[in-house]
Amino acid sequence: MDIGTLTIVAAGLAAFSLVAWYRVVTRRADVDGRGLRAAGAWALSILALIAGYVEVAHHQRQQLATEALQVLSLVPGISADCERFTEELFNLNQWQGYVYYDGSNVAHLRRNICHDLWHYAHGDQANPTDGEVMAVHVVGHETMHVNGIVDESTAECMAVQLNHFIAEELGATPQEARELQRRYFEDFYPYQRDYYITSECREGGELDLYPDRTEFP
Repeated sequence: MDIGTLTIVAAGLAAFSLVAWYRVVTRRADVDGRGLRAAGAWALSILALIAGYVEVAHHQRQQLATEALQVLSLVPGISADCERFTEELFNLNQWQGYVYYDGSNVAHLRRNICHDLWHYAHGDQANPTDGEVMAVHVVGHETMHVNGIVDESTAECMAVQLNHFIAEELGATPQEARELQRRYFEDFYPYQRDYYITSECREGGELDLYPDRTEFP
C-alpha cells in the first residue's frame, strides 16, 4: 500500500475534525467558546477534505499509470510508483522514470509524468501537449525495462514502436495514437541522449519490430 506523508496528514486531520465536532455537539450548551469550537471544527474538516482529495487524486493517477504499464507487459504485478509532491521537492535527478534492474516489477515515475498521463487520458487526445506526448512514451519506455530490456537504446526503440497502444488504451483513436507516435519519433527521439538512440531504430533496422511494414515507426 502506498502510504506517504499526505496519507498520514489526511488521516490525522480527519481524526482531529471528528474530535472537534464531537466537542461541538457534546458541549453545545456551553456558551463560552462555542463559536470558536465550531469554527475550529469547520477549519479542520475543510483541511481534511482538501488533503483527502489530493491523496485520492494521487492514487487515481497511480492506478491509471499502472493500467498503462500493463498494456505492453505480461509481468505479474507490474505497477507504477508515482512520485509524491514531497519526494519531488528533494529529487534532483534528471530521469523521468526508472526501474531497478533486479527483477523489479515497479516503474518509478516522476510526478509530472503521472500528471500529464492523467491529463492526456481525460483531455483532448487529438491535440496533446508536449508533456502528454512524453508521458505516454515514458510509460512505454519504462515498461520495456520491467519486461527485462536493460539497454536504454533498445528499450527506447521498442517503446517508439509500441507507445501508440498505450495512447489507444488511454482513449485515443488509432489515428490520434499514431500521430502521437509519429510526433514523438520526429520531435523528441532525435534529441535524446546518445545512449538512448541508435541507427538501428529505423525501417529495416535490426530493431524494427515490423520489418514487413513499409513505414516506421
